[in-house]
Amino acid sequence: MASAELAEKVAILREGFGNQLLKEIPARKAAIRSIVTMLTDNEEAFYEACGKDLGRCKLETMAADLAPTKMEANTILAKMDEWLSDEKVSRSFLSLMDTPYVQRQPYGLVLVIGAWNYPVVLTLGPAIGAIAAGNTVLLKPSEHSLATATLIANLVPKYIDSRICQVFCGDEDASKNMMDSVRFDYVFYTGGPTVGRSVYMAAAKNLTPVTLELGGKCPVFVDSNVNVEMAAKRIIWSKIFNAGQTCVAPDYVICHTDVFDELSVAIGKVLEKFLGPDPRSSPDYARIINLRHFRRLVTLLKNSEGTILYGGDSSEDDLFISPTVVKDVPADDTLMSEEIFGPILPIVTVDLVADAVQIINKGEKSLAIYVFTNDQSVFDEFKLRTSSGSLSQNNCLSHFLLSELPFGGVGHSGIGRYHGKYSIDTFSHQRAILLKSTNDVVNNSILYYPYTERQFRWISWALSKSENRSCVVM
Repeated sequence: MASAELAEKVAILREGFGNQLLKEIPARKAAIRSIVTMLTDNEEAFYEACGKDLGRCKLETMAADLAPTKMEANTILAKMDEWLSDEKVSRSFLSLMDTPYVQRQPYGLVLVIGAWNYPVVLTLGPAIGAIAAGNTVLLKPSEHSLATATLIANLVPKYIDSRICQVFCGDEDASKNMMDSVRFDYVFYTGGPTVGRSVYMAAAKNLTPVTLELGGKCPVFVDSNVNVEMAAKRIIWSKIFNAGQTCVAPDYVICHTDVFDELSVAIGKVLEKFLGPDPRSSPDYARIINLRHFRRLVTLLKNSEGTILYGGDSSEDDLFISPTVVKDVPADDTLMSEEIFGPILPIVTVDLVADAVQIINKGEKSLAIYVFTNDQSVFDEFKLRTSSGSLSQNNCLSHFLLSELPFGGVGHSGIGRYHGKYSIDTFSHQRAILLKSTNDVVNNSILYYPYTERQFRWISWALSKSENRSCVVM
């Protein structure tokens, strides 16, 4: 049943692409505007669905799911004419009489596999970029955020032409089998590295290009020269937002020994100010997505050799885990072994910046690194000696909202990037176009068989004059 439904949806989307429904930019803009209208018309329904899935308050859903999706759409709508236009390239000695440029072509049918932690923006956000580039899109929302997935599946057909965008809601097995039964032209996946590898391997069978937005352990370094109160507020807010279920949330803190005590006190004050003496009763604090993830987090904390500084409470009844800060965490601790993806924050201490860099470089490359320092040379040290999807100074999370910046990982934290113009580039094949002059000067016999010593000298000289060392085929 599921495979028949999938085949039907794919056939409709293939037909839409084949009929060039999105050939013209105005048609793409109309589809994107329909997504914005869908979100606006059904705002309360999305608040309710995300609240049901994640126990999340309206403000966090608005700020992290609905508003960023609309921002992405509006940014692309405003700039897509420019971004999609043919891109002129500079001429070299070999192309002085020619016209070379880059054309952006859609791939065809794009599969977008969304994530449960931000089920709107991580599903519809990539779809907006794919449609802007001229692709048709099959959305696969996460089955773990079922209420939001169901809402998206019910609303999309009411707002968007079914030949442009469709939604397929299957269970975890159906999601894994999709790529075995259908050859997509591009796959965009957001989620964990384990499933990401499976997606990558399945795509490789057909040499299908992919973007993998994964995660990892995003470290925070706190230097001895910072405003500790400010650092505590920014780190803790970023950690407990959506109950820590954010791919770019601070995963652990590396704190300079000189400010550890001060930071510890500041964190305690911030936690009480943000959520009160009983975080469970706060209307602003989210819950863990499901029982499996809840138990995984509880087990990580239980097996840790660190000392709980704050928090440590949990309730299976409503999937509540209090914001928990753990100190004296060994390098081989369970909390340092995998991405936490929850409201548990280990803190390790170092005496030297070099030690912090070494700790970071021992692990896999993360989606983000956050450096709290007022010393530019310290920040430059992280810039030069670490690798990550992004690097921020004196703040966390906010880079995700900037469409001017590419968002994506490197190595273990992902492949590819998107947002704004980077979405257009991701979902477009950049085709090289060369309009060759028919002038007799460039079609002389010096280029053709039989070769002579004179030709060798002439061609060698011509290529040496070409600034980009490009080669030309006549």
